[in-house]
Amino acid sequence: MKKYESKNAKETQALAEQIANLAQPGLVITLNGDLGAGKTTFTKGFAQALGVEDRVKSPTFNILNTYESGRIPLYHFDAYRLEESGAADQGFEDYLGTDGVTLIEWPQFMADLLPNDRLVMTFERTGESESDRVITVKGLGSAASIEEDLS
Repeated sequence: MKKYESKNAKETQALAEQIANLAQPGLVITLNGDLGAGKTTFTKGFAQALGVEDRVKSPTFNILNTYESGRIPLYHFDAYRLEESGAADQGFEDYLGTDGVTLIEWPQFMADLLPNDRLVMTFERTGESESDRVITVKGLGSAASIEEDLS
């Protein structure tokens, strides 16, 4: 497990760029953290590093936004609204581990669909200033090589 300190959105997006440069189709990344912890900021930096041209925003009402304009497709889930219903039988598994990279905010509400091979990221406010964060990265299974390759 690696820990990174981020003092602003630019530093969070720089970490996102590092990970995006290592990403290959099939990668699943779970983004854990409270509201406002930096998950969508990370996703914007990740999408930009992939070359996504569309405006990236949290898919809170849609649950899933797809971006196909980058070097590989990006599937961005916000599973917060699945807290009551769960993710089973909604077709979401069709996006996990396929031709693109899947980023999942609030992954605990899709836990039954998560693959064993994934990158687990946790975003925590440190409380020192409004923008200070600690971001933890842990690679599980085949995603462990991405964690190892991060500087």
